[in-house]
Amino acid sequence: MKGAVACGNRYTALAACEILEAGGNAFDAICAAAFASGVTEAGLTSLGGGGFATVYVAQAKKALVYDFFVDTPGKGLKQKPENLDFRTVTINFIGSSQDFHIGLASVAVPGTLKGLVTLHQELGSLPLKEVVGPAVRFAREGFEVDSFQAYCFKLLTPIFTATEEMKSIFFPKGRPPEPREIIKNPALADFLESLPQSLEEFYQGEIAQKIVDMMASGGGLLTLEDLKSYQVIKRQPLEFEFKKGRLLTNPPPSFGGPMVSLSLKIFEELFEKGSFLSKEHVKALAETLILVHELRERIVKEDPKRAIELLKRPLATRGTTHMSVADKAGNLASLTMTFGEASGFIAPGTGIVLNNIMGEDDLHPRGFFADPPGIRISSMMAPSICFLNGRGVALGSGGSKRIRSAIFEVIVNLAYFHLPPYKAVSAPRFHYDGEVLQIEPGVSEEVLAELNCPINIWPEKDLYFGGVHLVDDHFEGAADERRAGVFRVV
Repeated sequence: MKGAVACGNRYTALAACEILEAGGNAFDAICAAAFASGVTEAGLTSLGGGGFATVYVAQAKKALVYDFFVDTPGKGLKQKPENLDFRTVTINFIGSSQDFHIGLASVAVPGTLKGLVTLHQELGSLPLKEVVGPAVRFAREGFEVDSFQAYCFKLLTPIFTATEEMKSIFFPKGRPPEPREIIKNPALADFLESLPQSLEEFYQGEIAQKIVDMMASGGGLLTLEDLKSYQVIKRQPLEFEFKKGRLLTNPPPSFGGPMVSLSLKIFEELFEKGSFLSKEHVKALAETLILVHELRERIVKEDPKRAIELLKRPLATRGTTHMSVADKAGNLASLTMTFGEASGFIAPGTGIVLNNIMGEDDLHPRGFFADPPGIRISSMMAPSICFLNGRGVALGSGGSKRIRSAIFEVIVNLAYFHLPPYKAVSAPRFHYDGEVLQIEPGVSEEVLAELNCPINIWPEKDLYFGGVHLVDDHFEGAADERRAGVFRVV
């Protein structure tokens, strides 16, 4: 066997498998998967957003985090445009609705493209042209929309119809694509086929100038200086040892990794013994989720580093996709990427959807546009490597605020109850939303009666609770059914 991949789309998985078959390592494969995801998971992500990759290089026994998340825009602007293009759209979910902010002023400085190319240049083994080959093919020849992507497109109709260019690519029949319909993006195929030269054009050449001109004339904030100065940041992972294993995850300024670590710290102090989904297990889980939420609201919004300080003390604490890859050398790669919900705009001539992360209220607790230009925005994304039960595990999740609880709960299922990957991922999930403990079906009424907090039992599993995709260095793994998960071994 050459490797394994877990992700949320069959084309994304196919890209990674093709590269592993061709002799590529886990880092080649994760980049191929991410490029493909930017084409075929267009309802969840794009190459015009940001993300993170946590990698483990087996030969060197070293881990590293590649931070290619977005920066706040506006470097070099003497003053903000008087008429910012910052619009509110309402997305109607089943049983509820939510307002999002789109437009040119919602676009943060994108990092995914530069992050993937940098990761490949430093750790990949195959030529970049070969690694992007599957994504180029999917964009040029077309890809079949699956039911999950069709659902995402339908939800995001107000955004994907915001401009004629968005509509022409993704809604070619004037409506959201239905399952099994084909979408093509030839401009994106041309862009990817020209890498790495087109990367230079995107950040400091002709494409960059077209983006900046669009911003200047349309009420956006992104400048040429923003694009030219953007840097991928390599960080040492946040390392947390707990009783059952060791976690390597995304460090500050992001707060997802510290929150997962803090959750494990609290859980191990609350949980003494008990079987899976016993009253002892569920009570400790509920108390942990509630306490973590309260601590985040009080502390982590202002300073994510405080979460690390808390780990040392005795304690009584949106559109996103993830992929994980392992190879025969023991290398592990975990990557999460997002575009928010999309801004409604395409980078001119590229087919690349630009993000709306400046319009994500959860990521701007001090208010929209409160931070100066050039600040790396915080995130809940926490691609992780975990060492449990003698195995290395790459895992992560999409799901906005639910990312931290989804990853934490799957680690608990693996480490404390030794569930096999599929059962660990498919087990009922919990999330505390600040008022109510949301719970998937599968927990006994007798156990739930023991909880001293408001609860809401969902009728079925749902993508609300995240999408954890994991693989380990023994080529076992699982992909989350909540988000069209695909697990493949090569």
